[in-house]
Amino acid sequence: MKKFKMRKLRNKIFSYFFILVMMIILILDSFLLYKIQDEAKNTTGLYVYEIIKQAGSSIQSYVEYMRQVSWVLLQDEVVRKSLTQSVQTPVSYTVSSLEKFKLNANVGNDIESIIIFGTNGVTLVEDSRYIIKDYIDITQMDWYKKAIEAKGGFVVSTSHIQNYIETSTKWVFSVSRAIFDTQSQKLLGVMLVDMSYKKLADICNQITLGEEGYVYIVNKDGEIIYHPQQQLIYSDLKRENLEIVQQKENGSFVDAKDKSKIITVHTLNSIGWRVVAVTYVSEFLIFKNRMMLAVIIISIGCILLMLIVSGQIAQEVCRPISELETIMSKIEDGNLDTNLSINTTTKEIFNLSRSFQTMLLKLRRLMEEVKENEKTIRKVELKLLQAQINPHFLYNALDTIIWLGERKDHEKVVLMTSGLAKYFRLSLSKGAEIIPIINEIEHIKYYLKIQKIRYEDKLSYSLHIDPTIYEYTTIKIILQPLVENAIYHGIKDKDEGGHIRISAQKVGDCIVFEVEDNGKGMTDEEVNSILTRTIPKSLTQGGVAIKNVHERIQVYFGKDYGLRYESSLGNWTKVYVTIPALID
Repeated sequence: MKKFKMRKLRNKIFSYFFILVMMIILILDSFLLYKIQDEAKNTTGLYVYEIIKQAGSSIQSYVEYMRQVSWVLLQDEVVRKSLTQSVQTPVSYTVSSLEKFKLNANVGNDIESIIIFGTNGVTLVEDSRYIIKDYIDITQMDWYKKAIEAKGGFVVSTSHIQNYIETSTKWVFSVSRAIFDTQSQKLLGVMLVDMSYKKLADICNQITLGEEGYVYIVNKDGEIIYHPQQQLIYSDLKRENLEIVQQKENGSFVDAKDKSKIITVHTLNSIGWRVVAVTYVSEFLIFKNRMMLAVIIISIGCILLMLIVSGQIAQEVCRPISELETIMSKIEDGNLDTNLSINTTTKEIFNLSRSFQTMLLKLRRLMEEVKENEKTIRKVELKLLQAQINPHFLYNALDTIIWLGERKDHEKVVLMTSGLAKYFRLSLSKGAEIIPIINEIEHIKYYLKIQKIRYEDKLSYSLHIDPTIYEYTTIKIILQPLVENAIYHGIKDKDEGGHIRISAQKVGDCIVFEVEDNGKGMTDEEVNSILTRTIPKSLTQGGVAIKNVHERIQVYFGKDYGLRYESSLGNWTKVYVTIPALID
């Protein structure tokens, strides 16, 4: 049961510690994963922003260069002269300076066509293969109108199909600029440079944003200039959240319409374009999942370590408690000699065991004091009882002396009075309780002499004492009550008289006295109860003296010593007196 309780306590400590650590780990993991996700999102936004910022610089440089190209073309004399001449009907012819410029320009490979539409009906092209569709009204096209509205400013159109030239279906974006007479400010025409869509695609496609991410470009009016899925945009099969893009000049944010997208915007201030990067939450979640896996592995490692540590802590706490409980159980069973030594590093349990040790020492001293007090009280009680027994013998002896005096048997009166004096002198022993065995033997001899005078032929006795035991000690008056009991309860009422035999010898580490009589004997029940029965009120009964002797021996020498009776009803009784062999 105690082991079960201790195991229950150990499991409870282990469970509490496990729950506490698990809660800490879960809180830390949740916080860590939240921070990882937040940091991953921020890091992804910063990383993407830096990439599109670099791409934006390339795009801005490219467009700025085209602005310079258009300005240079406007200064060409051949071009201006052609736009100011008068013609009867619209005419289109090739201008070698345009072709030459395209071939010599650093961006020649990126220019699809250079065309100037004059208000005088002249159309200048850099390649004779360009045939303008006659059913298209150029003046109604957006790039034409915006160029005039810009009054000589630089206008970049959105991406579109080159639909005004016969047999051309290329995707381009256009740079247009109105041409005015420098003196009269009269509109002379509009120059249109169609730029290759591939250049923007190459710049944007160099940006890697995971497996699904992409980059597109919008102008300041929210019109898409470039998109990697231009056909889908053009056919309205795919749409972008341009409203929110227009509201954000720079930075990253989650698409309000599609939470799976993170939109990053960088504005090219000089041309009003916005470079927009679209990345997907699932892309950076791969990074998050990897970090989560690492966190889980670390957490599992921490949990395993915690299991070992918590088990050890529970063991360290419960082991000294278990030891203390075992020791307390022994003390509870009366074993006060238990050594209270507990090896523990727990300060509280160490202090508890030390306090318990102090209490145990005090308890031992108190128990010893109680035992000594009880022993002293018992000795006093036995002495009082012995004092009452001696007068009982004295009364009988005096009655006998009186009876002898009446018979005028003066010789026996002298012998009995002399024996009685010597008997009481040995009984007193100058107040000593422990006397030499030889004194005890002399004491019983005088007692037997007195009793022999009283009972004459009804009593005979013999002594068989080993002289080597005389030097050992004993408590006084242990044989007289036994002999008295043998006379009064064994042979007094026998018609033919009786015999008492007294012997003593050393047996091992003990001295053994034997008092045997051939009296009427006792039943087994009487033998078993003679040393345990309650002391009767009348002190004239022999059982009182017998029990007094037995208890005195045990008080002085311990429970291993005392009296032992054997008897055969109607035949004999023998009592053994065992005391330790001690020399004063």
